[in-house]
Formats: sequence, structure tokens, C-alpha cells
Amino acid sequence: MKQTQPELLDLYRASLHGALDWMKTSLESAERLQNQQLIAMRSALDAQLQVASQLGAAMTSLYEKQASSFKKARKDSTEAR
Repeated sequence: MKQTQPELLDLYRASLHGALDWMKTSLESAERLQNQQLIAMRSALDAQLQVASQLGAAMTSLYEKQASSFKKARKDSTEAR
């Protein structure tokens, strides 16, 4: 019986060590996946910001052209009187 106790203890230690290694590997894998997802989200948000900025610039240009057209039309109608 004395002979089997150290062997069982060694077996327990080895299995515990294996379980801890597996958990460490699993957590590292989950961390990598989360980092990849964060990078993807940041990229998507950056792209959306760029599109929104371009849209804002286009809308500003459109409003400026419309304001210019209205001013010209008002001036022309005033001069025609």
C-alpha cells in the first residue's frame, strides 16, 4: 500500500498539471479571439466614421450650393422688379 500512495500522488499531480495547462491554453485562445474581435470592431467603427465624415462633407457642399442658388434667385427676382 505504501508503494501505491506515491504513485497515486504523482498521477494526481500530473493530471492536475495537465488540467491547468489545458485551462491556460483555453484562456489564451479566448483572449486571442477577443482581441481579434476588438480589432474588427475598431476597424468597422473607423470605416463608419470615415463614411459619416464624407457624408457630412457632401451634405455641407450641397447645402452651400443650395444657399448660393437661393441667393442668386432672390437677387435675380429683386433686380427684375
